[in-house]
Amino acid sequence: MKLPKWILSAVLAMSCACALAEDIQASEAHYELSRGAITLGEARFSLKAAEAKDCWSYEYVAKPSGLARLFIGTVTEHSNFCLVDGVVRSRNFSFNREDKKEDNFKLDFNWNDKMVRSSSGEIRKLEDGMIDRLAMQYAVQKWVMARGGEPGADEISLTKVEDDRLKTYTFRVTAKEQIETPAGTFETIRVERVDDPKKSTRFWLAPSRNYLAVKVEQVKKGSEQVKMLLKK
Repeated sequence: MKLPKWILSAVLAMSCACALAEDIQASEAHYELSRGAITLGEARFSLKAAEAKDCWSYEYVAKPSGLARLFIGTVTEHSNFCLVDGVVRSRNFSFNREDKKEDNFKLDFNWNDKMVRSSSGEIRKLEDGMIDRLAMQYAVQKWVMARGGEPGADEISLTKVEDDRLKTYTFRVTAKEQIETPAGTFETIRVERVDDPKKSTRFWLAPSRNYLAVKVEQVKKGSEQVKMLLKK
C-alpha cells in the first residue's frame, strides 16, 4: 500500500511529536503541514497511558485542508506499545484512511510466539528491532534522550512493519540549532534519517519542551518536500 507523500513524511520518520521524558508522560501536540507556501492540513499526536503497566496508547490524526482535501481524507493511526526491560515493543497498530477504506489495515505483534499478523492474513516472523511506525517514533526519541542529545557518529536502526512489507530506517543526531515555529523559538537537537543518500527526514527536538519535536521536514535531492511545524 502506497500512501501520499505528505502523510509519509509527517509520520514514518518523525521522531515523536509528543512531549516525553525518561518516564513517559501523557501529552498532546498540534502541528501545521505545508509544502512551500501551500498549506496541506493539520496533525495531532496524543499519548495516553493504557490499562496495562508500562503500556501506552499513541494516536496520530491528520486532517487535510484546502486543495489537499480533493486528494485524501482524514487519516488516523493508532499504536499500543509497552516498555519491556527498557525496550519499546509494539502490541498492535491500526491505520484508517477515511476516503479509501481498502487501504485500511491492522497489525498484531505477538512476542510470545514471535509472530506479527496483519488483518490481510499475512504472518511474518517477529524479530528484535521490528516495530510499528508510531512506536518507532518514541523508540528513536528515547534513544536521543538517553545519549543526552549530543551530535556524533552513533546511530540507531529500527525495522518498520507495514501490512505488506518491512523497511529499516537509520537515524543520527547531527546538530544543535535554533528553530522558529508558530509556537515560538526553540533551541533544538537535529536528528536525521541517514540510510538513504537521495532523501532524508529531519526533525528538531526541543529539550526545553521535554524533547518535543517542534519541526519536521522531508528533503529529496536537496529540495524540501513537506514541512511540519508545532502550533501548540
